[in-house]
Amino acid sequence: MSLDNKPEFNSANVLEQSVQIGDDQASSVTLVEKQTRTRRLFSTTQLFALNIVYLGTWYNTANNMYFALANGGPATWFFSYLIVAIGSLLQAASLAEMASIQPIAGAQYYWTYHFAPKSMKLFLTWAQGWTTWFAYIALLASGFNGATVLFEGAIHVTHPNYVAGGWRTTVVILATLVFCAAVNMYGFRLVPWFELLNGVLNVCLFIICFVLLWAKSSRNSVDVFLITNISSGWDNYFISAHLGALSNIFLFIGFEASIHMGEETLNPRRAAPRAMFWSLAMNCSLGLIMIITFGICMPSLETLLNSSSPLVTILVTSAGPQAATAILCCMVLMGISSNVALVSSVSRLTWAWARDGGLPRYFGYVDGKHQVPMRAVILTCSIATALSLFNLGSATYVALGAIVSISSMAMYLSYCIVLCCILHARSTTGIKLGEWNLGRAGPTINILALIYTVWVMVFLPFPNNLPVTASNMNYCGPVFGTVLGGTVVLWFVRAKRHWKGPNQAIVEYVLRDEP
Repeated sequence: MSLDNKPEFNSANVLEQSVQIGDDQASSVTLVEKQTRTRRLFSTTQLFALNIVYLGTWYNTANNMYFALANGGPATWFFSYLIVAIGSLLQAASLAEMASIQPIAGAQYYWTYHFAPKSMKLFLTWAQGWTTWFAYIALLASGFNGATVLFEGAIHVTHPNYVAGGWRTTVVILATLVFCAAVNMYGFRLVPWFELLNGVLNVCLFIICFVLLWAKSSRNSVDVFLITNISSGWDNYFISAHLGALSNIFLFIGFEASIHMGEETLNPRRAAPRAMFWSLAMNCSLGLIMIITFGICMPSLETLLNSSSPLVTILVTSAGPQAATAILCCMVLMGISSNVALVSSVSRLTWAWARDGGLPRYFGYVDGKHQVPMRAVILTCSIATALSLFNLGSATYVALGAIVSISSMAMYLSYCIVLCCILHARSTTGIKLGEWNLGRAGPTINILALIYTVWVMVFLPFPNNLPVTASNMNYCGPVFGTVLGGTVVLWFVRAKRHWKGPNQAIVEYVLRDEP
C-alpha cells in the first residue's frame, strides 16, 4: 500500500470482526471502531503547545544541573547541552519522517513493523512494543516525582523547616495523579485548550524569569563555562564529563510523546511531525538561552553543590524569596500541565499496545460516551500510583531510582531499533515518504541519529559515583536487563506462536479520512 497517497480502506478486514457492545445501546459496530472511536481534537498549534509544556526544557536545565556540576562542572553542563540538543534534533527529524507516514498512537512499534526485515519483523516489533511501553511507564513515574520536587522546593522557600520526602511527597504525587487522571477521563475535550493556554504561560514565564535574573542578580564572567569539577569520585574527566552530560540528556527523554496523540489530531500526517520537531527546536533554543542565563547569574559552585535544589538556590539568591516563590509556583503549574500531557500520551500508548495484543485487550477499548480510552488511563495511573508508594520509606528511594532509570535506557533502545529498521529499509526495498520528509539527507540524518543514540546508551549504565555502594549504585543496566529478559521469555512462551503483530486494519481505519 502506498503511503504517499490516501489509503484505501479495506472494510472486509474490519466487518468480519463485528461485535455487539452494550455501551452503544447494543448497536452493531466493528471491533476496530470500538478500539479507535476517539475524537480529533488537537490542532497543529495545540499539539505544538503540548510538547512545549511537556518538556519544559528551559527551567529544567537548572532543575537537572546538579548532576552535571558534580560530574564535569559548568563546562560539561554547557558544552554537553550543545551536543545533546543537536543529537536530539537528529533523532526527532528521523522520527518525524516516520510519523508523517504513520501517525499512529503506537508510534515506534508500528514503524518497526513497517520497516523491519521480514524475517525479524514480529520479534523486533514485540521487543519494541514492550521496550517503549516500559520506558513511558517509568517516565510517567519520573514526571510526577519531578513536579513534586518543584512543589516542595517552593514550600521550602517560605517554610525552611519543611521536610520533603516520605508520606508528604507521596500525598502530593497521589493528589496530582488523581487530578491528571480525572482531567484525562472526564474533561479531555478541554486538554488541547488547557495545553495551549499553558504553552503561552510557559513562554511568558520564560520572559519574566529571564528579565528578572538579568536585572537583579550579580554576574559571573563568561569564563564560568570553562570551569571543570569532579565531585563524584571519578578520576577520569572523560568518563565523568560523559556522565555529567546525562543531566542534559534527561531533558529530552520522550520528546516524541505528542506523536502518541496522532489519532486525536487534525491532519496528523502533517501536524504530528511538524509539532514534534519544531516544538523540540524551540525547547532547545529556550534551554540554551537559560543555561547561559543561569550560568551567568548563579552563585558559587560550592553553594550549588551543597544545596538541595540548584534551581531554588539560583532563584532565591538572584530574585529574593518572594519572587522565587512566585516563579516556582508558576513552574509547578507548568509541571502539572506537563503531567496531564504525559498521562494522555502514556495512556494512548497503553491503549494502542493493548488493542494490538501486547497488553490484555481489555485495556484496548475506547469508552463510547467520553470517547477516551478510560481503561488505559486507569491502568497507567494505577501503575504510577504503585510506584509512588516507594517514597514512603527513605530506604526505598533506591528502588524508586532503579525503576525510574528504566525510562532512559529503554527509550534510547527504542530509538535504536527503529533507526536501524528504517536504515535497513532505505538500503534494501526503499521507503515511500510522507509529506514531512528529509529528502536526500534522510539516510545521513538517520545514521548520525543512530550514532548519537548508541553513544548515549554506552554511558547510561555507568555508576554515577565512586566508590559504588548499594545506595548510590546505578541500577539502570541490571533492572533494564531484567525487563528485556522478561520480554524475550514472553516472546518464546506466548507471542512467537500466537501473536500476529499490529492490526493493519487500524492503520487503514485511522488514516482513511486523511485528505
